[in-house]
Amino acid sequence: MKINKILVSFLTMVMSFSSCDYLDVPPINIMQDDAIFKSESGIKSYMTTLYYDLPIEDFRFTQQGFNVSGKGQGRLPNVSGEAMCHSSDDISTIGDGTWWGCWDYGKVRRVNYFLQNFPAYQKNFSGVLGNAWLGEAYFIRAYYYFAMVKRYGGVPILKEPQEYTGDIEVLKVPRNTEKECYDFIAEDLDEAARLLPDNESLLGKGRATKYAALALKSRAMLYAGSIARYGKMDLNGLVGIEESLSDGYFKQAYDAVKEIEKSRKFSLYEKNADKEKNFAELFLAEDSPENIFVKYFQRNINAHGWDVYFVPYQYRGSGFSSNMNPTLEFVEMFERKDGTPANFAERARGAYFDDPSELFENMDARFGGSIIYPNAKFKGEACSIQKGLILEDGSKKEDAVDYEKAVYTAKDGKVYHIVGKSGCGNYSGNMTGFFMRKYLNENLPTAEILESYSEQHWIDFRYAEVLLNGIEAAVEMGQHLDDALVWINDIRKRADIKQLSSSELTVDRVRHERRIELAFENQTYWDLRRWRIADKVIETKQYTGLCPYFDINKQKYVFEESAANKYYYTFSAKMYYERIPDGEIAKNGKLIQNPYYN
Repeated sequence: MKINKILVSFLTMVMSFSSCDYLDVPPINIMQDDAIFKSESGIKSYMTTLYYDLPIEDFRFTQQGFNVSGKGQGRLPNVSGEAMCHSSDDISTIGDGTWWGCWDYGKVRRVNYFLQNFPAYQKNFSGVLGNAWLGEAYFIRAYYYFAMVKRYGGVPILKEPQEYTGDIEVLKVPRNTEKECYDFIAEDLDEAARLLPDNESLLGKGRATKYAALALKSRAMLYAGSIARYGKMDLNGLVGIEESLSDGYFKQAYDAVKEIEKSRKFSLYEKNADKEKNFAELFLAEDSPENIFVKYFQRNINAHGWDVYFVPYQYRGSGFSSNMNPTLEFVEMFERKDGTPANFAERARGAYFDDPSELFENMDARFGGSIIYPNAKFKGEACSIQKGLILEDGSKKEDAVDYEKAVYTAKDGKVYHIVGKSGCGNYSGNMTGFFMRKYLNENLPTAEILESYSEQHWIDFRYAEVLLNGIEAAVEMGQHLDDALVWINDIRKRADIKQLSSSELTVDRVRHERRIELAFENQTYWDLRRWRIADKVIETKQYTGLCPYFDINKQKYVFEESAANKYYYTFSAKMYYERIPDGEIAKNGKLIQNPYYN
């Protein structure tokens, strides 16, 4: 059993401190402060609630919100172009500005209540422990605010819990500027880093440390720098940041990364000599030196369903499978070991293979560590992906509804399966020819591939992402490029791929590296937004797949590229900011809606 982890559950306190007002005013505080703040157990319970509230975009984050169960559809990879939601995918847009909302000042109130009231009780505990709890609270508040600001731009900054005193108008607070919000986040994270311990031994696994605060600062300040450089100011700064301030934010991101690096407490995971297996393993290894801030899961408490939804069809348990399939456009972003483009579709055109996996040889190790491709080994057997047969007369036979029963008897009497055990086809759900491998647990028994049975942890901050934050910040500034080159080549060395020269260290190259390294980690969608290129790379986009057929005459495999579904994705430029909930604006006339939503 896992001990000392944030094993999140629905506590009574979640109900006791719920909010139902304009911003964060509680109904009646039915718990006395002494019951919370006088004992270590009371504070731990309160902190558990705050951690549960963290808007971590993990296995259980979907279009329906945080900490929910859900299938593949409505997840961030589904709207970033990384993957598609199987054969029934009917998404023809990637939202209307309300899909990824996170406007919840009840959560802000709970952490503000702690920051306001705990200091009166702090003398009852050791100075180190009291400071650590305060540091957690500052980290958590910064996390809440970053989740809101990256969605909405400027939001109201509240540093104390509001209290209703008879005049409801006093509670109607206007939005702060986006710049003010990012500066507030930076201040909270600086205070968190000052107060938090530098390891987990004091507070326990899954709790914030100084380096978690610095990692969040590197991510948030990188985002702020991008908004300043590539965004547009509107509504007197409620959205957008002055361009001249971009380097200042990039510098803050770089400095946070440099402090983490200098600590020498973290390193890239490199325990397996097999580079491909090593990359797949790092997401399951709880002792990884790469992990900076992790959310843990445990069966019967808060386990998730990553395996049941995303495992290939032939390995399924009792339930779903194949719910998210990487697009050809995305998998072709990976490079070969020599640094040349994958060009799978081009290299497959007119070519025949004894084994379909031959097309995917000599790839960046992150490819096989992130993607299950035709005949890739998974759970000890080849993943059988085949869309159909090419018959003796050159015609195709496909669209089978069952692997075992869907057979074809050739003229010579030999019997062939029309499709693979895992597709492609409507029966399997796979329409692209690829599956996601990242985070799948190969050791999970088939009988346990069920909803709420998966326990692998979610790595919210890992060292490779932190390095990528520093690399991008350095390249955007045109400073500290020696560090940036060392960091990016360390990441590429682990992937067993050609090293870069200083002349290749460009913004586009860094962005490309980021998309490969952080695939399916719920980063790409936000990156496309902060770079302000989502409307260019997603708008009117129809994604494709690359599936093998078995040619009976040649007794070899041939690939065919085709549209993965009939829909074209759309992304409106207004969606660079989410729509502030109409109900909040109706309650608070001082809130101004984001551009183009009125």
